[in-house]
Amino acid sequence: MTNNSQPIALIDLDDTIFQTKRKMLNELNLEPKHVGALDREYQPRSFMSEKQFNFVNWLLSTAETIPVTARGTEELSRVQVPFTSWAIATHGAVILNQHRQPDEEWKAVVQQRLKHISPLVIQLRDACEQLLDKMQVKGWARINYEYDRLPIYFVMKHTDSTQAEAIYQVAERLLKEQDCSEFYVHSNGNNVAFLPHCIDKGQAVTHLLSRLRKNAPHRPALGFGDSTSDHRFLHLCDWFGMPQNSQLSQFLSPLIK
Repeated sequence: MTNNSQPIALIDLDDTIFQTKRKMLNELNLEPKHVGALDREYQPRSFMSEKQFNFVNWLLSTAETIPVTARGTEELSRVQVPFTSWAIATHGAVILNQHRQPDEEWKAVVQQRLKHISPLVIQLRDACEQLLDKMQVKGWARINYEYDRLPIYFVMKHTDSTQAEAIYQVAERLLKEQDCSEFYVHSNGNNVAFLPHCIDKGQAVTHLLSRLRKNAPHRPALGFGDSTSDHRFLHLCDWFGMPQNSQLSQFLSPLIK
């Protein structure tokens, strides 16, 4: 039950409130204390530190807390944080209601936008796989589908997360050799995604905020994210923040200094 003054907290998941054990121990010097998400075999994959756990619990107890994530709906179902409100998934392609069913109005918008672009997602992914093979890079490119197998975007990763630079080289070559004018690139760590311009977290947040504020226009919105691409929705919030040593904070620090 919400009220006309309850804050709305829009929060990215991976590398904002949890991350892999390897990254916590080797890069962030954080102790994995609580399970954040499960892998495809339903084994613990991502973890929260004690501070992250306390931060999330504070948000859940004081605000209408809404995940805004690149995760697809199936991946989101394996997140162990007890969200009870709306959710934005698949880089904004899907808005889920409180019953974890797709919002039909937003679904119709996205399906119309992707009508002529989804085939290009498949073509570009295929070209990417050929480049991975040609450049002898041990990686993979996977399409994220929603709405009964509608291609949304594709992401590529290296099988060895310490060799992510090779994936960036593949992406650079793909941009030179293929027509990527319908796409933008999101890169963060061992993760390079090619997304249609019509799909991003900010557009979904704009749609959802207008609904949540329809009868309560003065509800404050708080945003939290780790990557530069998260600015697409963070700038729509009244206040926003980011984790220490995140991609976004590392990008901003030299500009401010």
